Amino acid sequence: MASPKKKLQGLVAATITPMTEHGLDQVVIHVGALSLKESQELAQHAAEIGADGIAVIAPFFLKPWNKDVLINFLKEVAAAAPALPFYYYHIPALTGVKIRAEELLDGIQDKIPTFQGLKFSDTDLLDFGQCVDQNRQRQFAFLFGVDEQLLSALVMGATGAVGSTYNYLGKKTNQMLEAFEQKDFSSALNHQFCIQRFINFVLKLGFGVSQTKAIMTLVSGIPMGPPRPPLQKASREFIDNAKAKLKSLDFLLSTDLKDGNFESCS
Repeated sequence: MASPKKKLQGLVAATITPMTEHGLDQVVIHVGALSLKESQELAQHAAEIGADGIAVIAPFFLKPWNKDVLINFLKEVAAAAPALPFYYYHIPALTGVKIRAEELLDGIQDKIPTFQGLKFSDTDLLDFGQCVDQNRQRQFAFLFGVDEQLLSALVMGATGAVGSTYNYLGKKTNQMLEAFEQKDFSSALNHQFCIQRFINFVLKLGFGVSQTKAIMTLVSGIPMGPPRPPLQKASREFIDNAKAKLKSLDFLLSTDLKDGNFESCS
């Protein structure tokens, strides 16, 4: 298995962006859309600007009702950028498309030769485990997208991770990955529990994209700006509570952030 630490990735606006010490190593652009034509145009544009790959979620207004229908949609998008590696973004909680990833992967490269792997954003570890188990002879990337369950996915063979919390909990996650690589499973579990404490805390406050932007501002000091409607700005109460929790867990290193950084987020 490839080193998980080398595969740690942040997810911003559904664009997979692995980070190296000196900046972006690869850019995989998400081109999924409700319209097939729009997805194809986005895929073509990604190829033209030199992207390293494209990723697609299932269309979620007129939903595909079985594996073959979904693969045909994905095939048409992939064909618009035939030289780019292609990834499927499995996130049924948001798309409402319940086709199991295990089923989808069966024979997918026969239909989509550029298929390289998937981002698995679901809590069904049985489905994820079977994806890995049934494709051991293929060099697929199995990128896990449920940050609070990453350690479990690593045990099952995840080759990497894509998640929003890595934008601000990346250091703690890297500590977990290092402990896992060194087979120090007790330390790895403690790091995962620490991450879970924060995620569990903010989930109870009401957690989503808007709140993620606010937390990224808290940790980085860089104003991330407001979310687009219909999303609403994170409340000042949420920001204050999240900031206190980050400090209590030693996640927030900067102590001199200016309140003005949060004006566009709160």
